[in-house]
Amino acid sequence: MIRLLQLYPDHLDLNGDAGNLLILQRRAQWGGLAVSLEKLALGANLPSVRPDVVLIGHGSAAAWRQAYPALKAVSATLEQWLLEGTQLIAISSGFAALHGLFGSLPAKIERLDERFSNFIVEDFEGQVLAGYKNSDLALENLHIQGNLIGSLLHGPLLAKNIWLADKILGSVVAQRPELKESRGEINAKRFSQVATLSKAAIELATEIAAG
Repeated sequence: MIRLLQLYPDHLDLNGDAGNLLILQRRAQWGGLAVSLEKLALGANLPSVRPDVVLIGHGSAAAWRQAYPALKAVSATLEQWLLEGTQLIAISSGFAALHGLFGSLPAKIERLDERFSNFIVEDFEGQVLAGYKNSDLALENLHIQGNLIGSLLHGPLLAKNIWLADKILGSVVAQRPELKESRGEINAKRFSQVATLSKAAIELATEIAAG
């Protein structure tokens, strides 16, 4: 079973970032794979079994005043999970918060003179990257470093970038070949329907971004 974990959903889900795990859950199920989704409340202990995917969403300044100490307390475990194969998705301020906690990331982040607030559509390693960006942080729109996926894009991110969702799930299955052995029927129709919707969303985002 693929194990998905969202950290502090009551605090770090300002822009519907939980939708990223819902997308992974649905695509795994359509692919015939069993999947579980756990939401970890502030103050609760991390699960004893390492999850396959962890989500850290975006939160307000007020929410982070409560959530940051908890994230800092578990950051060493999260970093170890990364090394062991967990895919960690960190969105906007969730990605920014890892700077200074993870040794693989810079300790400080520069701020831009002006906040960018619009849809972006750009190339990322041969794939179309699309989403809504509302930030003044000098960070990449998408940063992939090993098993860490950091992004400034909302939407949710994976709704318009299903190639990235499949990349994440592919990495999980590659590490756990036993998942293929218990695989059920694949729902090709649902994959096709969502691909059509995603394409339409990217086209709309392109039009809006172009003004």
